[in-house]
Amino acid sequence: MVFDYFDKYTFLCEMYDADADEVVDLVLNFFPFDNSVQIINSKKGKNLLKRVQLPPLKIEMLQIGNIVNIFSKLLHIKDCAPATRRTLFNNVQSTFALIKPVPSSAHGKIITFIMKKGFRIVRMKNGKISKNFAMELYKSIAGNNMLPIIIDYVTTGEVIGLELVATDAVKKWRSCLGATDPQDAAPGTLRHLYGENKLRNVAHGCNTLEEASQMLELFFGNDQGIPRIPFRATFKDCTCCVIKPHAVLDGNVGAILEQISTSGKFYISAMAMFSVKLANAEEFYEIYKGVLPEYEAMCIHMAEGKCISLEIKCVDPNMNCVCEFRKLCGPRDPDVCRQLYPDSIRAQYGKNIIHNAVHCTDLPEDGELEVEYFFKLLAND
Repeated sequence: MVFDYFDKYTFLCEMYDADADEVVDLVLNFFPFDNSVQIINSKKGKNLLKRVQLPPLKIEMLQIGNIVNIFSKLLHIKDCAPATRRTLFNNVQSTFALIKPVPSSAHGKIITFIMKKGFRIVRMKNGKISKNFAMELYKSIAGNNMLPIIIDYVTTGEVIGLELVATDAVKKWRSCLGATDPQDAAPGTLRHLYGENKLRNVAHGCNTLEEASQMLELFFGNDQGIPRIPFRATFKDCTCCVIKPHAVLDGNVGAILEQISTSGKFYISAMAMFSVKLANAEEFYEIYKGVLPEYEAMCIHMAEGKCISLEIKCVDPNMNCVCEFRKLCGPRDPDVCRQLYPDSIRAQYGKNIIHNAVHCTDLPEDGELEVEYFFKLLAND
């Protein structure tokens, strides 16, 4: 994409002003030509930040609903100007995708495929679905003699539900899936790459925007605060791993999931995508307050985008899951990891001590507590 010097994208944002104890309405102008930003206090009509270059900010971060970090100020993007919407979000849709019961070692490859095709994952959760849910999912083939077999297959194993966002997402996802029978699917499509047969063909896609909207509500919605599809966390003999916002944005989720699942030592018992408020990040990291000089920056980064929380268990129940998983992650500083543990997660996907790809539980007694923080506290927030 070629940008003109005068190109400008305008976003309507909110920011919590701790000093005044109020939420302030702001206008964020982003100039893609030189990657500069300007922030205007819309109520007072004056600059909160004069135009200045901000290299870490990527245009992909500027999505409605996202939180962006502008010089340690967290701005929640609520909307955008009509011209910006026409340019950046023309025909942008959400669709529902279901990864069927496949070996967990394939999950990472499938997620990587999805992100490389240009989809943005905005919601994600593993779970088990009921026959009623499956009947709704496959109502378009009601009467097909294979339907009972399909229903039985998708309800007996673990699935992963995803909300995918892209231009013309419904049609694009079905195109990326390929034909129902992997043997008929075009080369490079998901089913051609990883499908076994018409039943075990990796994933499902919706046919219409209305169907996608209905399935998203059924999978990710809740009844009186109780999720319709329960979280899979067990809160027992586990450790917590959080894939940080920068790793999600960089498209490294699939690779990290694959490294965990193919390690031979661990398996992922629960996963879900969360948006973490700054106050929650400060509470979650409170043990590091006054201990690590990076505490404040760690909290800000956790709050500035979507993250994915995982409950990790050891294949061998006699192993100390927290301690063993820390070895797979490596030390907090990715530069140290690259020198001493080049195959660790942080060595491969970390950038610096703040953007170090993943958080993992430090103390053996905290594994279950940290998993509970996400899958109990934040899940009901």
